[in-house]
This record gives sequence, structure tokens and C-alpha cells, in this order.
Amino acid sequence: MRLEKIGLDVLRPYQNNPRYNEDAIDAVEESIEQVGYITPIIVDEGFQILAGHSRWKSLNDLGAEEVDVIIVDGLTDEQKRKFRLLDNKTAEIAGWDLDRLLNELETLDFGDFDFWSKELEKMADKTIADHKQPEEKIVVCPRCGKVVIGLIDMNDYEE
Repeated sequence: MRLEKIGLDVLRPYQNNPRYNEDAIDAVEESIEQVGYITPIIVDEGFQILAGHSRWKSLNDLGAEEVDVIIVDGLTDEQKRKFRLLDNKTAEIAGWDLDRLLNELETLDFGDFDFWSKELEKMADKTIADHKQPEEKIVVCPRCGKVVIGLIDMNDYEE
């Protein structure tokens, strides 16, 4: 793995990328404008993007000519395809501590750009969810197949 600065026009997006990025482009561009371009795009030895399609598109839109990339050598085609999916999916799985988020947002000025309305809506939904009663659920572990039947406190789980 190595970090290099290369021409943005050298990068090749993955044509079979299943992630729809268009809804994120404005936010990524705003992020770059507010704090700069910090996270390198990850590419393989042929400069095909493994992670960073939204950054690549945003930087193109903003007129960047060169970008920092992390070049990863030696992955198999299967590993590259897995990495693209896992990199995106693991970010989706992570959540927010909404109380801490609100505390952070109180002290920051993003101008007119609203990154956080969905997270704040979740805070309101969480207040409503706190009043849910335990429900009987059937849960099947996707790894071992074990079935658990019983009361589950829905306050412990995000929906």
C-alpha cells in the first residue's frame, strides 16, 4: 500500500459499482469546501477505484486536477469486489449517539448546509420509540441458525 498524488483524470471508476452516489455528491462537495479534501481515494494498481467514488465525482465537479490516492497492490478480483461492498456496508451499519451528536452540532456552524436533519428526526423518533412495550419476537441467527423466541425490549434495538 502506498500514498501517491496523481491526476484525477487517471482514476477509473468501477463500472459495476452498485452504490448509488448521486444523493451524496452535494454533501461531499460541501464537506470538501468547508474542511478541504482529507481522505484519499483507494485504488488498485490499475487506478480503478476501490473506495471513494463519491469523492472522485465531487472532486471532478469542483475542478480538482490532482488527488491523493492510496494504491493497493496484489488483491484478487474477488477481494477487490468484496472490499468495495464491505467498505460501504460497514459505514451503513455504524450509528450515531444522538445525544453526543446534538452536543457537537450545537457548537458548529455549517452555514446554510444541512447535513443532519435526518439524524435529528431520528432523535424525535427515538423519544417515541422509548415508549414501546416489549414484543415477542422470533429471531434466527444468520450465522448459526439458532432460533430464539421470547420477549425482546425494542428500546434496545434500532429499527
